Amino acid sequence: MKLIPSAKLEMTTSLSIAELEEYLRENIQQNRNYRIGSIKKSNKYFVGTVFPDHFKCKKFTYQKNSFLPQVTGIFLEAPQGTKVKINLKVDSFVTIFLYLFIAVIFCVFLVTFFMVTTQDSALYIALIPLAILIIFMALPHIGFHLEKEHTISELKKMLSAYPHGQ
Repeated sequence: MKLIPSAKLEMTTSLSIAELEEYLRENIQQNRNYRIGSIKKSNKYFVGTVFPDHFKCKKFTYQKNSFLPQVTGIFLEAPQGTKVKINLKVDSFVTIFLYLFIAVIFCVFLVTFFMVTTQDSALYIALIPLAILIIFMALPHIGFHLEKEHTISELKKMLSAYPHGQ
């Protein structure tokens, strides 16, 4: 089991790379600084940027959600269109925070375990940081996996909704 959750998937579309880039530019809202009163309603599900050979985006939401999957996709030529390799991961800032927090709680657990074994302290003292450690190792997985399925289904919907006849 990974400490910080992530997922990979591959999708194939009949579009060329240039068509796919243009289609994604039309369907991914540009990153903006959100201030009170500046948020406009949009029918676009993702916010991010499309580059010549890849894209980066995340689900558009009005709330803060630290465990929203950050989507990165790379375009590769395929015999009958374009293959898109997609990585979903937790935001880098959240990942760094979780590693640091888990490291600190693990050190606290080691100190309390040392106190229980050498100084005859009560056993429950070591169980408190252990419980916090377990909770903060499970929390990112729960939050990420709840949002991952919605993000993947919306990606599939967006890529399959291309008007092929035009």
